[in-house]
Amino acid sequence: MSTTSTTPAAPTQKATKADTAVPRQSLSKLAPMLKRNGLLIFFALLLVVFTIARPEFLSQANIRNILLSASVIGILALGQTVVILTGGFDIGIAKTAVVAGMVVALTAGMGPVAMVIGVAATIVIGLVNGILISRTKVNPFIVTLGMYTILTSVALLANDGGSVINLPPWLLGLVSWQFLSMPGIVWWFAIIAVITHLALAYTRWGGHIYAVGGNEEAARLAGIKSSNVLASAYVVAAVVGGMAGVMLTSRLGTASPVALPAAELDSIAAVVIGGTKLSGGFGSIPRTIVGILILMALQSGLVLMGVNPYYQGMFKGAILILAVAVDVIFGKKK
Repeated sequence: MSTTSTTPAAPTQKATKADTAVPRQSLSKLAPMLKRNGLLIFFALLLVVFTIARPEFLSQANIRNILLSASVIGILALGQTVVILTGGFDIGIAKTAVVAGMVVALTAGMGPVAMVIGVAATIVIGLVNGILISRTKVNPFIVTLGMYTILTSVALLANDGGSVINLPPWLLGLVSWQFLSMPGIVWWFAIIAVITHLALAYTRWGGHIYAVGGNEEAARLAGIKSSNVLASAYVVAAVVGGMAGVMLTSRLGTASPVALPAAELDSIAAVVIGGTKLSGGFGSIPRTIVGILILMALQSGLVLMGVNPYYQGMFKGAILILAVAVDVIFGKKK
């Protein structure tokens, strides 16, 4: 009797172990997928939540507004991505944009050659940043914060604190066109994003950017001139930032010395939310684009839901902290 009562227990125990093994295997396969696509999943969930709350969120007009809002900050974020990939960042990138806009507006009477003058100004700014950071090894925060302060004064002194108005048609025409119902500035954002992505992903220079950001000493031992790569990163960031300033000037029809308040912080937030590591060596332009779209979609959704503007910064800050926390947690696991 005791023999017959104990024999059925063994198969039941084996079946239980087999049943628990399947969910564990499924979870182990699911985890890498979530790590790779977590950003897109979060973005999709955000869209679903706001669409359920406010169906007009996905209307053509609102999508157009989101892309329009993302364009200038997005261009700044493209330049910011380049320097963050090296392990640094540019606190003064928005002020570079403002100065470039002022320079082009003040020299616009010379025709399109004003663009050359504006680009030359941004190259000088980028070179100063890059040389100080790469040669003297001064912390990027200190260098770019100092440049931020200098450029703030330069922008104000350029036209005695006033805005530049009555811009010529050629400058206004840079973004006044439309294609597929989208404003020209959105397409400029897309064009600059594609060029920056191709440069980072498919050129030797882009590979050097990732190598220096991943391990500067190892890159140097491999024969990469890390100082030159670092300097070039800040020049590229300044030129791209300058393009953002010119596009903004063209869109608004005026160049203001106090434009883009706190835009440098939004550009850094977009890059970080997109998953680019602040320590450098990992990230991409597509990730940054998703990051800026998350920021702008969040802002648009909160406005449509009637959330008090004073609370909107809290939501943006919480998402930024969450993005960095996830990056640190995954970094420790690796």
